[in-house]
Amino acid sequence: MSFPKPLGLILAASILAGGCGYTGASLHDEPEPASVAVPLFDNRTFEPLVEARVTDRVKSRLVSARSWRLVNTPERATVVIRGAVTAFGVTTVSFSADNRPLEQRISITADITTESKTDAPPLRVTLTGTAEYTETSDSLQTRTNKNRAIEEAGDGLAEALVARLDAHRVKKGPPVAPKPAETPAAP
Repeated sequence: MSFPKPLGLILAASILAGGCGYTGASLHDEPEPASVAVPLFDNRTFEPLVEARVTDRVKSRLVSARSWRLVNTPERATVVIRGAVTAFGVTTVSFSADNRPLEQRISITADITTESKTDAPPLRVTLTGTAEYTETSDSLQTRTNKNRAIEEAGDGLAEALVARLDAHRVKKGPPVAPKPAETPAAP
């Protein structure tokens, strides 16, 4: 099948013009993701390995956030997040008829500070994450439930931290250029 020459040229031009200039530009002006490092938090509680679990939840949440780029070493990061798990508690929420715990609440508290290589002021926050789990007669199942609750509490704490970090970053905002000096108008 052949096209008349003018129609073929118009068709070819429209195909080429339609494909030219296509970019994956975003409709929103999002700032460049800041590089962030999260060294292992300190554990100031008696719950074993809770610091590693909370640190992992913070890292996971930062990876899923678009405004942060996780790096492995503090030397390569613009922002370093340091933290300490300062409290770990288990509180009974409900009891059975024979006074055995049925439902428990995990509470994890962490003191977190940021160090920035820019002129941004440090962020210092104390955050708490909570989650519930069910006690059963099977100790293995109860421990599995408790582990899940620790992760959920860590997720809640990490989500609150990333929200604070994003708000802190937006509040600082981009640097504002000074206004040029005004010259008096000639008479």
